[in-house]
Amino acid sequence: MFLDRQSSKDKKAVQDKIIKRQALAETDPDIEPLIIFPEGGTTNGQQMIQFKRGAFVGLRSIWPKVHKIWSPFQTPFAGAIGGFPYFFIACSILWSSCTKYELPIFRPNDYFFEHHQKEGEQKHDTYARVVRQLMSEASGLQVSDQSVEDKFEYIKILYPNDKKHL
Repeated sequence: MFLDRQSSKDKKAVQDKIIKRQALAETDPDIEPLIIFPEGGTTNGQQMIQFKRGAFVGLRSIWPKVHKIWSPFQTPFAGAIGGFPYFFIACSILWSSCTKYELPIFRPNDYFFEHHQKEGEQKHDTYARVVRQLMSEASGLQVSDQSVEDKFEYIKILYPNDKKHL
């Protein structure tokens, strides 16, 4: 699902679609749970930034997966390019490899929240934090306190007159 990250209306619409899709996956065995990837073309390939709440707010099953790309020359993760340029760079790097880490499908329950929820933390925040930590431990990617909004500020510095990079 694609969205305009600068539009609150678009974010809400996509979040609603995610919740509906997750509800369908809970009742129809032919529909896989929502799959999340921490890298998603928004980081440097070394760290996982904070997850947005969209995949977690419905408190439904998700399927965490991580792809780690390695190359002796350069990484396709620049943190500031997207779309076709990202795809072109990723496909043109020779002697690279991709390791896939596929964690079990996860669904929170009362026991999970009793043992992992911090005081004052909302359930979807607990869910996102713990899943990100599990993905970090499984893949070796570091956890970063940065957010995607921090990336947008960085892009504004790199491309001050160019809106297409946002």
